[in-house]
Amino acid sequence: MNKDSGIMLALLAAGQSRRFGDSDKLNALLGDKMLGLHAAETGAGMSFSHKLVIASPHGSAEQWSNLGYRVIANQDAALGQATSVRLAATHAIDAGASALCILLADMPFVTCDHLGRLIAAFEQSGGTVASARDGQAMPPAIFSIDALESLLALEGDSGARSLLADARLVVGDDPVLIDIDTAENLAQANILYNQFK
Repeated sequence: MNKDSGIMLALLAAGQSRRFGDSDKLNALLGDKMLGLHAAETGAGMSFSHKLVIASPHGSAEQWSNLGYRVIANQDAALGQATSVRLAATHAIDAGASALCILLADMPFVTCDHLGRLIAAFEQSGGTVASARDGQAMPPAIFSIDALESLLALEGDSGARSLLADARLVVGDDPVLIDIDTAENLAQANILYNQFK
């Protein structure tokens, strides 16, 4: 993708890391850099019209700002991922974006190729497009401007998953769609990292 897509990218990075332990998982190292920077660097390499990070109010904004992201602190992050999705949708509407791509900051193996395939599928269909792993619809996902009102009504910690039932699916092979929830996940990801990167 070498032209402005009109699509806003929102990297969701305000999770509470409850299953990871006492530390912020996005600050943990995967390979030679923080977990939270891998997906961010991939997204930064794409020609999205706007790039946002929805971050914890206690997080450091500089790491993402240096990659060209506007960092929005989610003061309600403890209430669940839906609060981050709603913030992202609000900013997409305000910016006049044609669509919103939601990417999770704890998905370090997402590639530019996979994001490009999602964008191509969206440009063909114009409707919601989601990634799929083992038949399960999941982020990264792209929502058209018409779907953003539905995102604004979300509650809880399931994010936008409930809105992906009718999405066009783009399959991602392992490890592209792996997300990191626990310290054990991170240890396994570090084993994969040298093979994949």
